[in-house]
Amino acid sequence: MPLIMITGYPCSGKTTRALQLHDYFINRIGASQAAQKTGLSNPPTPQPHEPNAPGDKPKQPDIKTAAQLARICRLKVHLINIDTLGVSREAYRDARSEKEARATEYSAVKRFLSADDIVISDSLNYIKGYRYQLYCEAKAVLTPSIVVHIGTPADLCRKWNVERRERNQEAEANDLYVHAVEGQSPALLCPPAYPEDIIENLIYRYEEPNGMTRWDSPLFTVPYMDDKPDFDAIWEACLGAGVVVKPNQATVVKPPSESNYLYELDKTTQEVVTHIIDAQKNGTIGGQLKVPDCNTAVELPPNTVNLPQLQRIRRQYISLNRQHTQAKSRIRELFVNYLNQNLN
Repeated sequence: MPLIMITGYPCSGKTTRALQLHDYFINRIGASQAAQKTGLSNPPTPQPHEPNAPGDKPKQPDIKTAAQLARICRLKVHLINIDTLGVSREAYRDARSEKEARATEYSAVKRFLSADDIVISDSLNYIKGYRYQLYCEAKAVLTPSIVVHIGTPADLCRKWNVERRERNQEAEANDLYVHAVEGQSPALLCPPAYPEDIIENLIYRYEEPNGMTRWDSPLFTVPYMDDKPDFDAIWEACLGAGVVVKPNQATVVKPPSESNYLYELDKTTQEVVTHIIDAQKNGTIGGQLKVPDCNTAVELPPNTVNLPQLQRIRRQYISLNRQHTQAKSRIRELFVNYLNQNLN
């Protein structure tokens, strides 16, 4: 199901927001599963809501159908980042290793994308071309994608990176490292810091998301001073009833064409051209020319149509219909109509 791309500067708090979203989705799905077991149609939302102000109309409950509830109960949540994939931050030092690191993250996201999975890509996602690739992968499986931008100033990110390095050095000196255990939150509790030259390079090359582009929308910006993202808005953007992803023509699997279609297309159009040339040699100039096995006649112009002109029209027709297949029985009729449009 949906792909959530977390983006922001290094050490901007992306993993913190990703874990908040991960826990929210887990709790929301768990509430739906509990409601399904007890027979409720409208499971309670984990987030507390403020009461209605005086004079406001009472809020209508969001009644979910059994199908919607079953869909939510099937969902699984996956959080992917460089720590869970075992990618070192030193990989961003040169172009080759950075490309390999992005390929590892890309493959992991692609592997989990499906109709029953929520994938949180907790990575830098700092290149707009890379975000476009992930957007295309999500659209190919007909699942929505959103971008969550962590709005943290670059100077604060540098400060947090230094503090993280100092904490790690203190933990290493006192043997206080805590390792993630299977079944717990899927992120290291003490993530390593970035080397200073690498974090400066990544900040310089960061490409901020633009909500006006289709691969960066819908875009949610979370300022660093906020306690939590807008969980409900993100949930609706991902799993709302009105969220429908339409496939691109390039990603739609085309129906198999009839056997020998291209051969029949070439052969039939050539027969019509030969028939016209032979008729003109026999003195037929202008008027209607009946074509064998075709209900439509060729409307010949008052002057002679030479072979290069007919062959040019024929090649255009074949090029247009090479991908858009049609029934073999209709090739002759449609080609005659195409000839009439281009000859007159």
